[in-house]
Amino acid sequence: MSARPPGRTNTAVARGEARRAAIVAAATELFAEAGYHATTLSDVGARVGIKRPAVLHHFASKERLVHAVLDEHERRFNAVRIRIAQHRGLDALRQMIQVIEFQRDNPKRTVLWNMLLAESATPDAPMRERMLGNYNLFRFSVTFFLRQAEEDGELRPGVDFDREANALIAFFNGLETSWLLDPAVPIVDLARWFVDEMIARVQKPG
Repeated sequence: MSARPPGRTNTAVARGEARRAAIVAAATELFAEAGYHATTLSDVGARVGIKRPAVLHHFASKERLVHAVLDEHERRFNAVRIRIAQHRGLDALRQMIQVIEFQRDNPKRTVLWNMLLAESATPDAPMRERMLGNYNLFRFSVTFFLRQAEEDGELRPGVDFDREANALIAFFNGLETSWLLDPAVPIVDLARWFVDEMIARVQKPG
């Protein structure tokens, strides 16, 4: 049996990758619009213009598809993580407002994230462990930066790292929800205000 010409193989691979990307994009839209549980693979296929079996050719289950959607979301968000990680201690905490700037600049992804986060509250949600992992990573990052600030002699004694981290996460989550309901809410300004207040609360005087 003769091998396929390289050009034809490369074209087929490119088409497959393009189709896969289109499926992920469609699922991203539908999960944001209707949620994970209410969206079917047939819905995703219809959005792309293909049948359910064609979706299954690329993703064996809806669970694998939602993880592909989250992979793409995290790939985009990783640039924010990298920029923040270039700083240290209280300066790194000041940079955390970039999280909210990302949400403001990517409203459809903010809707998606909050929709999947809400659905992850159910024990059987296939993305529950992953969403919890992201939550714990955020909390770890805040406590890590506070610990750096303590090592650098920037903190007053007795700062409760976990309490400060949980407060920041809760405020950011509530801020995103408020903004989704009312886009006039100045989320970046409010995020900056909260972080500044937090730093003033934990920072050593002088």
